[in-house]
Amino acid sequence: MSHPSQSDFWNTRYQSSATPWDFGGVPADLKAFLKRRPKGGRALIPGCGAGHEIKAFADAGYDVTALDFAPAAVARARELAGPALADKIIGGDFFKHDFPAESFDVIYERTFLCSLTPDLRPAYRDRTAQLLKRNGSLIGYFFYKNTPLEDGPPYGLAWGEADELFAHHYLLTKDDPVNDSLPLFAGRERWQERRRTAFKG
Repeated sequence: MSHPSQSDFWNTRYQSSATPWDFGGVPADLKAFLKRRPKGGRALIPGCGAGHEIKAFADAGYDVTALDFAPAAVARARELAGPALADKIIGGDFFKHDFPAESFDVIYERTFLCSLTPDLRPAYRDRTAQLLKRNGSLIGYFFYKNTPLEDGPPYGLAWGEADELFAHHYLLTKDDPVNDSLPLFAGRERWQERRRTAFKG
């Protein structure tokens, strides 16, 4: 049986449409962010899945790049995004793909962090911080639930753990409850925006 750290685990789910985490569109908090911050430079969507948000970023004036290591997800995202954006969607590993440091102004989080086993959270934090420009933004949806390892994915964050984890590179600038969560995440999602700082405490 494959493991969440392997592409086959996710690929089979996309192939069979067993994707209860797929919102199927652009959620309200992201729409509001893109209205506040149009033409914001370069954006990265790691673990993009079907990539419903890719076109929304492009329409708001962002040079958007999306990445997933499940081939079926990449194929679906390219189909949804259309020919004009297909080459912006990369098949690859977020932790290993050859992006230059400080390449992005915004990184968008949507069900990627909670797909990772908890031991990978420091690597996620450090990788996002490496790829963001100073004062760049890590934005998106963060799932809060103290999930036993055998019950995930999704793997939720504990409140104190999240504060400690992200304080190493980020300043939390916005934290709101989410009103349009899918049933899988209902009542446990927060829309959060974090600014990349020079602090590495």
